[in-house]
Amino acid sequence: MSKANCPRLVLRSKRARALMALPFAISIPRDPPNSIMIAKELFNDLKLSVIATVGDVVSFNVATYWRRPDLRIIDLNTRRGTVVKHSDIDGIVYRVKNERSTLAYESFSILRSAYANVLSGNRVTVIVDGEEDLLAIPTVLEAPSNTGVLYGLYTGYLVLIPAVNEYKILMLKLLTLLDQDECETLCNCNSVNNYGWKNS
Repeated sequence: MSKANCPRLVLRSKRARALMALPFAISIPRDPPNSIMIAKELFNDLKLSVIATVGDVVSFNVATYWRRPDLRIIDLNTRRGTVVKHSDIDGIVYRVKNERSTLAYESFSILRSAYANVLSGNRVTVIVDGEEDLLAIPTVLEAPSNTGVLYGLYTGYLVLIPAVNEYKILMLKLLTLLDQDECETLCNCNSVNNYGWKNS
């Protein structure tokens, strides 16, 4: 299927969107800096080395209380509409348009390229025009196995997902909650069909 025929995935189901907001994987119910310190300990315990963050607040807190993420996905806003200024953006910057409650097709290939640059020693930022929340899915799916993906939930949890096959499969299972035609669109996207997860 061509890119033109697979432009985005849309979460229309309220139930599916609610499930995406559940704190699964490793959920840390603490405020920063305590949540960040716990995440740091977990990274060491799990022998993770690549930090990927999704969201402005989490990216800012990780950079402030730990170290700058290797990969961060931000939209320069918080849930309350507050503009977040990241004064330390350096390295390679990608931009992607991603409307609310959607996954842009190109986000998968952009994150694949982003991780390739991270593994080459670069720091990467993906700036989203729209909303970055659901980009946590391709951020996990495209990640090498030594990656920990961190994102925050409005309920107050900091969530850590180690990028191992079990969690990648869980992400794919969550996506089966999409409408049938949207699932077909997903199945025909090269990014999903090509998963051998060679880095896992």
